[in-house]
Order: sequence, then structure tokens, then C-alpha cells
Amino acid sequence: MLLALPLTDRFGPRPIVVSGALVAAIASLALPLVARDPAVAVVTRLFAGAGLAGVYMPGVRIIASTVDPRARGAAVGAFVAAFYLGSALSFLYAGMVIGPLAGWREAATTSALVAFLAPVLALPGSRGVAPAGARGVLDVSIVRDPPLFRTIAAYSGHAWELFAMRGWLAAFLASALVAQGASSVMATAEAGRWSALILGAGIPAVFLGALVSDRLGRARTAIVAGLASGAVGLGFGALGGIPFALLIAIGFGYSALIAADSAVYSTRVTELAPAARVGSAQAIQAFGGFAMGAAGPVVAGLALDAGLGFVGAFAVAGAASLIGCLPLIADLRR
Repeated sequence: MLLALPLTDRFGPRPIVVSGALVAAIASLALPLVARDPAVAVVTRLFAGAGLAGVYMPGVRIIASTVDPRARGAAVGAFVAAFYLGSALSFLYAGMVIGPLAGWREAATTSALVAFLAPVLALPGSRGVAPAGARGVLDVSIVRDPPLFRTIAAYSGHAWELFAMRGWLAAFLASALVAQGASSVMATAEAGRWSALILGAGIPAVFLGALVSDRLGRARTAIVAGLASGAVGLGFGALGGIPFALLIAIGFGYSALIAADSAVYSTRVTELAPAARVGSAQAIQAFGGFAMGAAGPVVAGLALDAGLGFVGAFAVAGAASLIGCLPLIADLRR
């Protein structure tokens, strides 16, 4: 992503979006067809993730550049919500297909074949943004702009919290059910179903948060959402003993708060970066987000290993959101 996304500053986002969609589809199909050991599986998923980044970030740029600035947040929010929806549907599809008649390879193969529609749709859908004619190489100097740096840092904290919560939610719900007398098999299945539904609450929240930011401002919206989700995260892991229905209700609210500022940050990066350096800004944003998103579940797991339980696991997630969004207070007067 550090190499590909800056190319949008030179050639425009269209060829990167189409190429990224094709790479993601090929890599997704390669996983069930050729992966026979963890190393090959990791490599195919790395390529799939790189291709996805080549669709996601330039897609944000296309939408942000072609809509009325007064509705920019809502438009980008709809795009990001579609990304959340696609992720949720893939898990739902796998859960419906995998069973006595089909294994994970069949589910992954058929879903990968659907992914080949993406480059075809990207060809007409990615028109409208002319190349900026810039060098097309990563320019890290743009992070010297304080508001842009704060936005990327806050986005990284958001990604840490989001992926830590996603990675450990099902295990937390299962442990709560077991503590309340359920069998491990029933608890695992029930926790998986509720986790999928809870994470789905982020789909409308992404759009609504971005829509609100068109009226209240990007920084103000991000601060409110980041502080709220971070505060819930600090105490969420301590709620395993409350009635399960109440825990689920709080989980829905927590998921919505985490997702509410996702599109806000992506929109703000396109607005703050110089027109000829948006690709570089998005590359740094994507790198920071993916890196922190990968680290979040690991650190949460280390908190569990250290004996801090799920209280510690979710607390380190919430703390990342709080630390990331607080510096945006300096931008409230912009």
C-alpha cells in the first residue's frame, strides 16, 4: 500500500482500484486452491489484503472528490458502510455453506468467484477523478501538518480498538455464557451468532456518524465517538457477570460507537491533504491503520495471558481510542 496508493497522485485512482480488485480476487481464489500449509495461506491473505487496500482508500478518494462537499461525509460513510456490510455477509455466507455438504475450501472458492465481479464493476464506477500529475511516490513529509498527523494517529487508535474488539468479542461472550451455566459447545455457537449480529451494528453507525460530521464537523464528531467508545471499552470486559441479554444490548451500543467515526477519519484525510498528495496521505493512513489493527488483538491477548482477564483485554482497546482522539481537541476551532 505504501507503494501503490501514492500512484493515485500520478495516474489517478481508477487503475489502482481496478488492479487492486483483481489482485484481491485472484489472491482470495488462490487460498482454497493452493494453500496447503499456514505459510502459503498467510501469503495469499497478505496479497488479498493489499488488493483490498487498493480498492478501499482510492475508492474513498473517488467519492470524496466527486460529491458536494456538504454531503461528502455521508457519501464516504455509505461507501465505508458497504465495506462493513460485505465483510459481515462473507461471514454469514460461510456460516450457511460450511457444514456436512461443504467445507471451508468450497465456501472460500465460491465467495472468491463473486469477488471477480469487483474489477468489472470498478471500471465504470471509478471514473471522474483526473490524475494530479504528481510524482507518484510516497511523500512522508505531509505528516508534518499537525491536523493531518492527528487525524491519521486517531484513525490508527480507532483501528486498534475495532480489531481488538472484533478479535475477542466472541470469546468474551462464550466465557460469559459458560460462567452462567451453558455448555462449551452451546456457548461457542451462541457467542458466534451474537458476535456477528453485534458487529453488524457498525454498518448503519458508519453512515450515521459520517452524516453527523457533515453538520457538526469532522473533529467534533470523531472526538465524541472516540471518547464514548473508549469509555465503554474500559469497562466492557467487567460485564461478563451481568444478565446475558443486557450484555448483548451494551455490545450493540459499543459496536455502533466504535464504527461511528470510521468514515469520518477517512473523509478528513482527503480534505486535509494537499490535492497532489492525497495518495501519500492515504497510504500512511492505511499503513498506520492496518499495523495498529493487527497489533490490537495481539496486545489484548497479552493482557489475557498476563492474568488481567477480559477486563484488561478490552481496556487496552478502549485506551487506544481515547489516546488517539483526544489530540483532535486542538482542531475544534478549524
